[in-house]
Parts: sequence; C-alpha cells; structure tokens
Amino acid sequence: MPPIHPAIVHYPIALGVVSVFAETAAIAFGVPSLRPLAYWSMAIAAAGSVLAVGAGYWDMKRDQLASETHELVHLHLKSGVVLMVALVIAATWRWSALSPSLLYLLFGWAIVGGLAVQAWLGGEIVYSHGGGVAAANQGTTLPAEAKRPSRRFYRWIKGRDLNRKNDDQGL
Repeated sequence: MPPIHPAIVHYPIALGVVSVFAETAAIAFGVPSLRPLAYWSMAIAAAGSVLAVGAGYWDMKRDQLASETHELVHLHLKSGVVLMVALVIAATWRWSALSPSLLYLLFGWAIVGGLAVQAWLGGEIVYSHGGGVAAANQGTTLPAEAKRPSRRFYRWIKGRDLNRKNDDQGL
C-alpha cells in the first residue's frame, strides 16, 4: 500500500493558509464576502489536519526508515500534532466569534509560519532523505550535501546532530 499522508496533507496546509489570507484581506480591505471562505477553510483545514496526522503516523509505522530519517519523521510528527491542535483551536475560535480579533489574526499568521516550516521539513524528509519513497539515486546533489539543511535544522531544534559522525565532516 502506498503512503497515505502525502495524498492528504496538502489540503490542511493550503486551506489553513487560504483561511488566514482571506480573513486578513476581509479585515484589511473591508471585503466581508471573504469571511465565509475564511470560516469554512479553517474548519476543513482543522478536520483535514486530524486525518493528515493520523495518516502520517500510520505511514511512519509501516515504513522502514533509516534511524536518521526516523528521528526527523518523529520531529515532523510532533510538530504536526502541535499544528493540528493549533488549527483545531483556530477553527473553534473562528466558529465561536462573529468577528475575529487582531489576536486571532496573529494566531493565524503564527499557524501559517508553522505550516511553512512543517511543509519544508516534510519535503526534506522525502526529497533529501528519501523517506517513504523507493531510492532512485537520481538526485541532483550527493546525499550528504542534500541532507545538510535538515541536519542543521534538527541540530538547531534539538541541540544535537542527527548523525554524530557528520560533526567531523562539518555537517
């Protein structure tokens, strides 16, 4: 069975971003007709994030990942759960308020930032580390070079490198 997570995850990302952009435009430019778009997009993004996290966990348990890749996937899972909770909070907040506040918009923009980082990390896992895909050895750079950005990110988040032997190589 192919991975399920990649088929689902793009919807909560896109709809979460669309919701925040639409809400911001509705307030900034006085276009109240964008509010239903923001309203429903956030609701669907929250529901989709629950499915995406569940599918990601399912796929992680079925994959046979290298230990380095598995650590990145665990970080991706943990941050995905945080974003899922944030999207559910935003959807509940948006549904309970007739007119969203500036605090809601700031929270929404924080979610957009988190979604951008999460999407980047997911791309790194797939395209640099080969997580969830069969190795094709068709990359445009050598594997050590391709993994460098995600290793630096992991070191920054966790305070340590994924692969300690790479410290000697300056990675």
